Amino acid sequence: MDKFQQFASGGIYGILSISFALIGDILAYLFFPGYDFTKRAVSSLCKGPGGIFFQVGTVFSGIFAILFVIYIGGTFSENQINEKKIKTAVFFALISCVSLIILGVFCGSNKVISLIHGVSAVISWISGICYITLFNILMLKDLKYSKFLAYIGFSVSISLSTMVIMFFLYYIPGLQNLVIILPLWEWINTFAMIFWYSAVSSYLLIKKI
Repeated sequence: MDKFQQFASGGIYGILSISFALIGDILAYLFFPGYDFTKRAVSSLCKGPGGIFFQVGTVFSGIFAILFVIYIGGTFSENQINEKKIKTAVFFALISCVSLIILGVFCGSNKVISLIHGVSAVISWISGICYITLFNILMLKDLKYSKFLAYIGFSVSISLSTMVIMFFLYYIPGLQNLVIILPLWEWINTFAMIFWYSAVSSYLLIKKI
C-alpha cells in the first residue's frame, strides 16, 4: 500500500475517473439526436450512434475509480480508525466500481444484456451508498480530512438513496407517474458523484495526502 501511494496521488486517479466518464457521456450525447435528459436514463446513451463512447468512458472510469478508492482506504490512520471499518468501506467501494465496469460493458437493447446492465446498476448504486457513507464517517474521525468534505459526501449518499427508492417505486403499478423525474434525478446524481470525486481528489492533491 505504501508503494502504491508513492506511485501517484489518489487525486490523479479520481480526476482520471471523472474525466473518462464526462468525455464518454458528452461524446455519446453529441451523437444522440433528440436526447431528452428528463425522459431518458443516463445509460440510454449507449443505445445511440455514439454508444461506444459511453461504454468505453464508463469502463475506464470504473477502472480508475478502483485505484481511487483503494488509495483513499490507505490514507486513513489505523491509530485513529479500526482497520476492519476501513476494509469494509473499501470492500463496498470495490463492488460498486466493478459493477460500474460491468454495466458499461453490458449495455444495449438485448433483453439479457439489459438485465445484466440493470442488475449491475442497482448493485453499483446500493454499494455506492454504503462506501460513500462509510468513507465520510471515517473522514470525520480522521484528523487529516476536512469535516466539510464529509458533509458533501453525506449529501451525495442521501441523494443516491432517494434515487434508489424512486427506482423501486417506479416498478410498483400505479406509482410510475409519481416518479417521472427519475431520469433527471439520475443525471443529478451522476453530477453529484462527479462533484464528490472532484472535491476529494482536489483535497488529496492540495493537502498532499
